[in-house]
Amino acid sequence: MIMKRILFFSVLILIGCTSYAQSPNDPSNLIMRLLGDTPIEEDLQELCDVYGGRVTGTAVNLGSVEWGIKKFEAAGVAVNKEVFNISSLWIDHATIAKVSGTTNFTPKVVAKYYSKPTPNNGLKLPIVDVGYGTEADFARLGDKVKGAFILVEADLCLDVDGLFEEYSNAAMIDARAAEAGAIGVLNMASRPKKLLYRFIASEGADHGLVNLVMAREDAKRCQRILRNGGALDFEVKLDVSNEKESASYNVIAEIKGSERPEEIIIIGAHLDSWGLGTGANDNGCNVAMMIDIARQMKSLNIQPKRTIRFALWNGEEQGYFGSWGYIKSHQNELDKHIMTMSVDIGSGAINGFFTNGRPEMAAITKELMKPVSGLGAKSILDVPIVGTDNFDFMLEGVGNLVASHKPFNYGLNYHAASDTYDKVDVEALKVNSAIVAAVTLGFANLPAEKVTWKRQSHTEVSDLIKQFNLEFSMRMFGVWKDWESGKRGRK
Repeated sequence: MIMKRILFFSVLILIGCTSYAQSPNDPSNLIMRLLGDTPIEEDLQELCDVYGGRVTGTAVNLGSVEWGIKKFEAAGVAVNKEVFNISSLWIDHATIAKVSGTTNFTPKVVAKYYSKPTPNNGLKLPIVDVGYGTEADFARLGDKVKGAFILVEADLCLDVDGLFEEYSNAAMIDARAAEAGAIGVLNMASRPKKLLYRFIASEGADHGLVNLVMAREDAKRCQRILRNGGALDFEVKLDVSNEKESASYNVIAEIKGSERPEEIIIIGAHLDSWGLGTGANDNGCNVAMMIDIARQMKSLNIQPKRTIRFALWNGEEQGYFGSWGYIKSHQNELDKHIMTMSVDIGSGAINGFFTNGRPEMAAITKELMKPVSGLGAKSILDVPIVGTDNFDFMLEGVGNLVASHKPFNYGLNYHAASDTYDKVDVEALKVNSAIVAAVTLGFANLPAEKVTWKRQSHTEVSDLIKQFNLEFSMRMFGVWKDWESGKRGRK
């Protein structure tokens, strides 16, 4: 069945690319090669199963960096390991929890990244049911939440839209909890069957609450007891390493441009992941994509006019530290960065691209998608994305894209213990590789007169943030303060 669909796609490509002269830079050659038999599936399986749970700062993450380097080297692609610093690093070693009172049991919980650690001997406090944690809920409870763990109800969340709503709600609830004097937050998991997942806590390293996700069924049990007049305490001991600064590495490979080598096109996917699953849809599948595109370009002797860099970013989950580190190291080149692309929304079929508030780029991207329109890549969403490795390029005024995907099963398994190799749609991943490769090669070979956009100034970036009301989402992901202080972004 897969081969039949791939053959069908191949016919569409041949029809869509008839206007291109046959040459090493013909996108149809690259597209057909990526739709054919390549090692992308084997690479993905090895990355997930051998180097699963690639939390930045851990030994397995460092092992995955070396793995990425070896893959590019084996493909004959020039590659380097580039160091950057993470301003704060949080590693969870163990979380031990217990519910006591009207009933006694051991709930399944996981701490949010940047949760405040507990004292060495743990913490035992009453649980207060705050419903959905609205302003009215906190007003109704008054001083009852002070010095307590609050239990926050959540609806089931099974899609990408729901994920961002959950992030948004959590940021507002955390702020209300802190203002009301709560010590900790017990977030009812929004996934069924005791599935646990990890988010980054609001305000990042400045977060001041003990903040955990409790298995949905366990949280519902607590909620029922409390609403039937019972009383419960929550006891937890959270053992974490909390370092102020740590070094990590990006993997940067490149194919040098033949005519404009100083002009840069970047496509990237983040190598790091959370530790509950094996980082398959987030974001191992797209790491394997980067390697396979570079491999097939090299094997076809493609010589793009501009330099193409393939980035395996690190530290993305903690606040896009790897791509920010690249920005710091390559400041003198940023004016020559024509386009950067981030691929980071799983293995669902790519239906187009976010062009991040750059209408002049939107028009060109739509044109460059024509050779792969038969694969489903047709839509342009000219709105900014906050939440992945395009972010610091956007703050620096560099033109940037983010691949837009159909949801597939991304939402349910996002940051969860279930984000494993078997959840990846390998057929769609191969098609996505062809789409990304075609658009990338299109930008790399775009005639100079068609590059009508320039790097934006600080004022233009600031206007973009205001136009699209990005402050709240930037606060939600803990990156607003760095922008506001001038630490991050175009000067």
